Amino acid sequence: MLKSSRGMHWNWRELMTIANQPTKNFTKEGPLYMKVTSSGWRKKGESYSERWCRLRGNLLFYFKGRDLMSEPQGVVILEQCFIKEEYGEIQSFAFCVEYIGEEHNQFFAAHSADLRDEWVALLQSASYENLRSQLQSLRMQLMARTGQDPIDEERHGVIGKMDPYEAPTSEPILEMSISCTDLPKTGTHDSPSTFVSVSCVTPPDTRWSKSGQTEIIGKNCNPFFLTTVSFETSRNISVITRLRANVYEVQDRNMHKVAPIGQVVCSFRDILTCPDNKLVRDILGADGMPIGGKLTMLLWELDDTDDKKPAAIMKSDRSVTNQKSFSPNPPTPSSKTSNGGPPRIRSFSLNRNTYLKSLCCNPCSKSYRFPNSDGTSMIQVQEIMMESKLNFIIPQQIIKIYLQEEQRMVEELNLFEKLSDEWERARLAVTTEHFKMRARYCESLEYLSKQHKGPQFKKSTARGDKLLEFVPINLHLQRLRVEEPGYKESLYDIMTVGAFATHSMKFRHGGLKRMMQHSVEDRTRNSVTGNKILDLQAAKTLTQIASLKTSIDWYATDVLAAARHVGVESMRNVSKKLNEKVTELLNIINQTFMEEAFNSYRSASLGSSASFKTPSDKSTTKSSSPSDSGNSSSRTSGTSDGESQQSLPTLNSNRCSTASSASSSIQTQRGMIRNLSDYMNVVKQVVEILPTNASVKDRVGSVESSVKHLKELVASIQEQARLSISFLKMQEEYSNLAFMQSLQCRKDAIFSQALTALVTGVMIKLRENIFNKVFMRQLSSLGVLAHFEGLLSTYGDEMGMLEDFAIGVQDLHNVTFKLVENSTEDANMIPQLTGTRSNIVVNVPVLPSVKEAIPEELLNGQPIKVYPVLFNIGVNEEQSLAELFGDTSFQDAINKDNLQKLDNYYSRLVHMIPHKDWRESSSSVSLDVLMSSLRHHVLMSNSKKSKNVEILHISSQLARRLDGIRFTSCKSAKDRTAMSVTLEECMILQDEHQLHSQMFTHLLDTMRSEGTRRDNTRKNVGINKYAFNKVQLRAFPKLYRPPEGTYGKTITT
Repeated sequence: MLKSSRGMHWNWRELMTIANQPTKNFTKEGPLYMKVTSSGWRKKGESYSERWCRLRGNLLFYFKGRDLMSEPQGVVILEQCFIKEEYGEIQSFAFCVEYIGEEHNQFFAAHSADLRDEWVALLQSASYENLRSQLQSLRMQLMARTGQDPIDEERHGVIGKMDPYEAPTSEPILEMSISCTDLPKTGTHDSPSTFVSVSCVTPPDTRWSKSGQTEIIGKNCNPFFLTTVSFETSRNISVITRLRANVYEVQDRNMHKVAPIGQVVCSFRDILTCPDNKLVRDILGADGMPIGGKLTMLLWELDDTDDKKPAAIMKSDRSVTNQKSFSPNPPTPSSKTSNGGPPRIRSFSLNRNTYLKSLCCNPCSKSYRFPNSDGTSMIQVQEIMMESKLNFIIPQQIIKIYLQEEQRMVEELNLFEKLSDEWERARLAVTTEHFKMRARYCESLEYLSKQHKGPQFKKSTARGDKLLEFVPINLHLQRLRVEEPGYKESLYDIMTVGAFATHSMKFRHGGLKRMMQHSVEDRTRNSVTGNKILDLQAAKTLTQIASLKTSIDWYATDVLAAARHVGVESMRNVSKKLNEKVTELLNIINQTFMEEAFNSYRSASLGSSASFKTPSDKSTTKSSSPSDSGNSSSRTSGTSDGESQQSLPTLNSNRCSTASSASSSIQTQRGMIRNLSDYMNVVKQVVEILPTNASVKDRVGSVESSVKHLKELVASIQEQARLSISFLKMQEEYSNLAFMQSLQCRKDAIFSQALTALVTGVMIKLRENIFNKVFMRQLSSLGVLAHFEGLLSTYGDEMGMLEDFAIGVQDLHNVTFKLVENSTEDANMIPQLTGTRSNIVVNVPVLPSVKEAIPEELLNGQPIKVYPVLFNIGVNEEQSLAELFGDTSFQDAINKDNLQKLDNYYSRLVHMIPHKDWRESSSSVSLDVLMSSLRHHVLMSNSKKSKNVEILHISSQLARRLDGIRFTSCKSAKDRTAMSVTLEECMILQDEHQLHSQMFTHLLDTMRSEGTRRDNTRKNVGINKYAFNKVQLRAFPKLYRPPEGTYGKTITT
């Protein structure tokens, strides 16, 4: 006798060999009473007889006696069965092996309650499915600890380094919706909490594979499941494919304790032969008898192109007609297709979207289906999450720009004329630090260049990795796709990314905001430039001088050209313009900032010991002493005093004014101004006294020499200004060398993260709206709005992260985009970066096929400006501490400053684009009302609301309505971000697509339990649980709390 599932084949001789092996090879053996049926002409019915039982693996052998050399009477296969205690049997201490879908079950009984419990526990853990669950649990624990999957799926469970991202993508071709009616109540007469798991198998294969499962619906005998089940191309679906839908009761959601209710087994042919592809079947118990209740399965075909071939599920005798538009409501009984096959609806396909495929990869999608508010039609929703291919590419490009700037700085340091010994040591120290920074950046660049395979995102567990500090954390595109009957499909995109911060550099002394404040304070004490930012002022001044030099060269050349070819009157007109430009140049080099730069460099190059103050001289106010700079460095950058005790040369400005110009080839500021004025006056006077009838020879001879010397002097002034400003920057950098280098590294890494997220968002936004004339006009006339939503607290390390985040977003206003036409349709769609640290230009390739949709001014090179805004509200338990014992003023300041920026953008947009041309919205709330409400929530001061998340909700709605790009961030873009994104998606469905208020919470919990954000947690830490606990969640706003069973202990992220 062999008890198992139907269709199993076995070798009885091999089973006998196993059954007769020594006792040590068995898990347990001993006597059990076994319920058997008497045979022969005198049948006595069923009775219990004692048998000797031996358990090995999932095989339970039983013998008539204890003679183990005899042949066993039979074996029970412990698969696809449940072990449960039986209290209604005649024999005491009974239990049953109950097979799914089988009529006959096997009953046993032990000699005592303890023995029964021991046997039941061992039999329950003996099945292959149980071993598989244990393996999966251990696998997840290893993934959580190491961040890598230890099992090679492609080689059938072999431990190895298989890259799951190299596997070919499989797209869904069929989709199914499931509901149940009249489910039996539990033993306590309560409505059950249930979910349905769907598996399929295509003969001749005999192994069932899971296709998906629904969400859990609590306390409902008539559950309508919102989550749909998809069937991919890789499953070889055909009409003979069999389906098994198992209905489970959830007894303890936190402990994942479930019990089977029953199942429905059918084939795709059964569904196709039903009207409207809607199959209703009774739910059968383990004995094959109806348990009460019915299960409904609704099937439709997914399609994304008009000429797509029909799926294999289509019957061979059915004619296929390509449908240009899908049925308004395919899943309902009233919706029929003309060809009699399964109805079709559109589906997202990354493989068929060439542009998006060049930017994104590794898609993950989940589908939902719910009735609209009046119940007249069904709305299809698809949630898609993708990684960005730019995630490692943009950081490489920005690092190359950083390296170019570092190389220029080193070259400038090497161009200084012979400095005094003290300043030569300072120059070497600064040069050494720049070489160290270059080496660090080159190491990161080399590492990033190898990240072209596998996951295209930075895991939250790797956020402290120095080699990945330029890469944003957990960057993904979260897309909500909505199909509503009678309307065009709607797309809503949110970029989810970890807050831009340098975790590798820690937050012991705060974040970037605090470090920059320290830097400004040091500059105020040590420099006559006050609290101005030297880098920005230097860049502005050099740009102005370069522009004026070009203009002066042009006009000087024009003066000579007029002398040779035109006449005196033309010479006089051009000389007036030349004089205006020379006057502007004189005003610039006469500034106090330039005076300090010129005098500092000249004094340092004189080589006189009188031009420097000793470390003991405390009287200077223009530059701090070496001991002061060391203390400042140790206070702000955390370095020891010994590391920063450098000999800082301090300039004596009195020496500069009395030094003889003959002792150095570098001119004084006054000398440059005097010489430039003299040469210009000579040109003016000569031109004025020239007679109108002067010959060409006289005209050219009178001005040629002065114009030549004027141009040479302007070039000399430009070169000396560049060197003097570089020296001033070196002097400032050397005054606090370790701190300044740390500050620059932090700024570079944060800006790289922010820029990568921005470029990804802009590229995707541009692709989806390239044919939207209003949006393109908005880009050309105003720019693109980038809305960042932060969920960081203002307590502990997250305060430092928020400081980094705020500066990173703020610096994005230095970024511009330019559209560059590609020569061919299949050209590379990767954007290219040019510029400097303070002015990045992103060149976006444009295909020739979309050229006509782009405004002419953008094609001609007009830059697209970026308007970044950030609104932050902490929602976790640390924010509660900050509100009670800490300080939230920084968060309030961020929200107020960015409210002003958003208000300015909105006001300008109102004047540029009429209301009738704005994006359509089903919301009854106007933009004016939203803007007024945001002002109220941000600026209200009398009654300060705790964790006022309305600021986030209103500002994000405004950003969408203004065609802005949405970004959502928390520390790792994993847990709090998941709560925020799913909440925003449900709010969109409620405002724009008639999601009923009674369905809101159900869909919100479904997205959090079954949606793509659970997959995001698994991709990051190996476990699909949110890293919350019950104590933490009590501090969260109610709408930001996940459903039971979806959160718990993972690893620290």
